Amino acid sequence: METEKKKKSGLAKFIGRFFAFLLVTVVSIALVLLGVVWVLEKGPSPTATEIFTRSVRETSAIRWVAGIFLSEEELEQYKAVSSPAEETKAVNTSLIHLSEDVESAEEGDPGYEILDISEGTCKGKLLIVDNPKRVILGTSDNFGREAGWELTDMVERYGAIAGINAGGFNDEGGHGNGSTPQGLVIDNGEVTWGAGHVGGFHVVGLDNDGILHVGFMTVQAALDAGIRWGVSFETHDGLASALIVNGEVQRQNLGGGVNPRTAIGQREDGALLLLVLDGRSISTLGATMKDLVDIMLEYGAVNAGNLDGGSSTVMVYDGEIINNCASVVGPRRIPTAFLLMEEGDVDG
Repeated sequence: METEKKKKSGLAKFIGRFFAFLLVTVVSIALVLLGVVWVLEKGPSPTATEIFTRSVRETSAIRWVAGIFLSEEELEQYKAVSSPAEETKAVNTSLIHLSEDVESAEEGDPGYEILDISEGTCKGKLLIVDNPKRVILGTSDNFGREAGWELTDMVERYGAIAGINAGGFNDEGGHGNGSTPQGLVIDNGEVTWGAGHVGGFHVVGLDNDGILHVGFMTVQAALDAGIRWGVSFETHDGLASALIVNGEVQRQNLGGGVNPRTAIGQREDGALLLLVLDGRSISTLGATMKDLVDIMLEYGAVNAGNLDGGSSTVMVYDGEIINNCASVVGPRRIPTAFLLMEEGDVDG
């Protein structure tokens, strides 16, 4: 009996010591992390403070971290702002010259290519599609009611060759399930989300001729522009989606921190540039908005728009994710995606 009591007492002491050790470890880690945040927010480097603050504020789950040691007044200076003149600048469609023979790729030519991107600290994938009419918008079922789809599922269900994530979605606290799109969705010429909205949206979309439109517009303006496939996205700080319009970079101060990024652009010959840049990993922290612009310009973009990024940034090809997904729990569920279809699967 005495031996049994000693065993129980020994076990209780072991459990107590284990949890005490665990508590001390957790508290120590928390204090170290707080110390790192303090150095980044209040330390001697204004550049480090700006990059860290902008990067954190772009996230849904941990944007609150930026306010641990910084006041609202201090945070305000890091809020990205774009001018109304830039937001309403219209795409000049006459600058895009889609060749008639691009619609039928030569035998043995798939009509697209995927490039590895490694520019400075940025790493990712660039999908170049010769015929822009082969890119459509994929959407999940029952917006606002059922969870979105993972991109791999969306590519499979549509029978697509490849795809990237597209528009934003409501993601309060980082717990969104991809069911509720942000702003406007135009699916095959029909407004399937945002029809009753008063005002405008930051729109990225393709018209019936495969020409990319980016900019701030109302639902009617988007329809008048002939947009057939369209989505909306803006950052938490309200940064517009238009990156390049008619060959001109839209903001001197592009804003934004370092995060995974997704964007779509178009060359003068009509080819679409679908870009994903990785982040939040050992190999690369991510990209700034300026990085997006620089890469788009390097590959000849006349127009380009920013899409949802962060943990949503994914490119799928041949049924597999081919970039480094930043989410530790796997690819997120999303409401919309731009998909590359087989030549004969797209009409109009």
